[in-house]
Amino acid sequence: MLKTADRALQLLLLFEEVDQEYRVGEIATMLGIDKSVASRLAATLASKGFLKRASDNEAFRLGPELGRLGMLAVASSDNLVELAQGPMDRLAEETAETVNLARLEDGKTVNLAQVDGPFLVGVGDWIGWRTEPHTTANGKVLLAFSEDVSEGLLENLPLQAFTERTITTTEEMRVEVERIRSRGWATTLGELEEGFNGVAVPVLDGTDRCRTALSVSGPVYRMSAERLPEVAELCKRAAEDIGARLGRDA
Repeated sequence: MLKTADRALQLLLLFEEVDQEYRVGEIATMLGIDKSVASRLAATLASKGFLKRASDNEAFRLGPELGRLGMLAVASSDNLVELAQGPMDRLAEETAETVNLARLEDGKTVNLAQVDGPFLVGVGDWIGWRTEPHTTANGKVLLAFSEDVSEGLLENLPLQAFTERTITTTEEMRVEVERIRSRGWATTLGELEEGFNGVAVPVLDGTDRCRTALSVSGPVYRMSAERLPEVAELCKRAAEDIGARLGRDA
């Protein structure tokens, strides 16, 4: 049993390029096994979706089940942070502000990773913090684009006021969500803390599913409302880079 499993893994590892195909005879030669064994092995993997037959029905290529498993692997928090690190570093350098990666968990915005800008005055360390999604740019993006967000969640959000600018009614929240969906990015303008502004965009994977939100934030005297559209464009480029690493077409 272990020998068969090992051979199956060796077979899958033969594939190193997009749309690569192998015939049974080639598989047998490369693995050093009998052609009949290679045929049964390839057929079994194909029946489970790990391989699929090419158009001529004589060769095999990688199947959709590997893609599904790959998406699950890269969607884990640790892998997301690793994949996002380079684009986040570049975004922090381009904007000279703090960059955060966040996801929605149990109705709260949870910050997974952070890259600080060069200034002494920043936003502090937000990694691991749980915040109310209606108060932050990344939280609003997640409410607008995450598949897991239902109308019921929007209806039952505890719209607590943190400043005079915080959204506190369901109708205001609905309008804000529609605005974000329309333009593709969100802002916070002193809604969590006075003098603290930010902008965020969704990070989409290969199935166009929103996996995380990418945000840039800082004090209002550096992150003015007028500057946010420019920063949003930089965020979008970084999010597209991360999305490409998650299997999304550029």
